[in-house]
Amino acid sequence: MFNRYVDVLSNLPEYSKNVFRNNYFSWLLNQCKGWGKFSYGLLLFNFVLQVFSLLQSFSVAPTQSILSFIGGNLSVACVIGISNRSGIQGWAGALSAICIASVGFMAGNYATAWEQIGYLIFLDIFCILDPKWNDNIQAEKFENIKDWIYYILFFIVAWVVIYYIFSMTNDPRVFLDSLNLAMAITGSLLELNRKREQCFVWTISSIFTIALWMQTMLQGDGNFALIFSYGVFFLNDMYAFFSKRGWFQTTEQTK
Repeated sequence: MFNRYVDVLSNLPEYSKNVFRNNYFSWLLNQCKGWGKFSYGLLLFNFVLQVFSLLQSFSVAPTQSILSFIGGNLSVACVIGISNRSGIQGWAGALSAICIASVGFMAGNYATAWEQIGYLIFLDIFCILDPKWNDNIQAEKFENIKDWIYYILFFIVAWVVIYYIFSMTNDPRVFLDSLNLAMAITGSLLELNRKREQCFVWTISSIFTIALWMQTMLQGDGNFALIFSYGVFFLNDMYAFFSKRGWFQTTEQTK
């Protein structure tokens, strides 16, 4: 389960050089080519929604609105990159994580804030460095029921630990926040290992995160931009399931 972490950390000097290779930025831009039309449509649709949200909320909270606008667009670019197995998702995810975490802390939504920091440290940075998340990204599928059991046990342990930690704080949404963060950690591990089953976790996580931010909005904080983004995430999850380019169409057995 953790072999990709071990591989990247063991070869950190070598893999780090890939980030500074010649024409790296041109390579990143080329990673945005060849996506499905639905993906480009989602990207444009989200951008329009983000513009409306920015105009609606800028006068009330300009700093949060700008960060939400940038983070919302980059986060959608990240998840669309994931669905299309594109190397752009690492950088898009890292930059969006910084923006969304900042908004989360400002809004008092600490679960989302720490979730994004977790993405940055344990997923985005590793995807940027991992050669298996750069060129010719291959989706893998679980070999047997043991794989399901391992990841389910990992999720349960993560949830128990996070719930215990959150219960010692003044978090008003301990159950939902801890559940959402545990799913995010489990989904990140599945994604780094390029498992197609990550789509199940991301779909459920999108639904719970929308509920989380709606509750935050009702309490007087938050921003519509992130609710829009997670709504687009859900549509993108469906794309990953059913598109000919999705994770469930071309897979290989774990090696």
